[in-house]
Amino acid sequence: MYESFAPFGPLIYRADIRGEFNDFLLKHLESIRDAEDAREILVGNIEQQRYAPYPVEEFTSYVDEHLLNYLKDRYQRQLLINRNVFNNVEELNPEEHLVRYHMGAGPWVNFSHKGEFNPMHNHGGIFSAVVFIDIPDELEEERESNSFMSKTSGCLDFISDSQHIVVRPQTGTLYLFPAYLWHLVYPYTSDVERVSMSFNIFNVYIGDFKLPFFSLPL
Repeated sequence: MYESFAPFGPLIYRADIRGEFNDFLLKHLESIRDAEDAREILVGNIEQQRYAPYPVEEFTSYVDEHLLNYLKDRYQRQLLINRNVFNNVEELNPEEHLVRYHMGAGPWVNFSHKGEFNPMHNHGGIFSAVVFIDIPDELEEERESNSFMSKTSGCLDFISDSQHIVVRPQTGTLYLFPAYLWHLVYPYTSDVERVSMSFNIFNVYIGDFKLPFFSLPL
């Protein structure tokens, strides 16, 4: 199950990956704890940031479905824009052409703990992904029990121009969005571990057409 939404311009994709995909991610977590330290390439104020050497073919077989869904929704949105601005530029339907891409040095996994956070940043590439692999219930309880108006403990925040939306993470959820979109993750005070993954998608081809590096506002 998935849906795409555009709260302030850029299209954001959200999918429920509970089941085979999230089980696959969970199965490899213990070995990833001892994988290479990724802090030198990441902005997170998080001690345990690790490269995630998942079996490549199996990992991308799960990602392929979601990238294609996202591209299809972007394609439909572009057709709507073209019709309304009388743009006769032909768009390539991603369902009718081979889609190719690569993930650069990713993915990586963040094992976050009390007080750790990700400052506002964006990514390289065309698209970026955040996957919530294991989000403890204590974080939702912390948000509900605090006395603050803004209940953001451990939340993901997407920011565009002067607007933003706060996403409450849930286990087994994947988000895809343009890599240029600014985002951050708030700290929390509960003594629990929050496990998430990120990766970037580079050099996206639909058939022989290479997606431009920036394709605002999509």
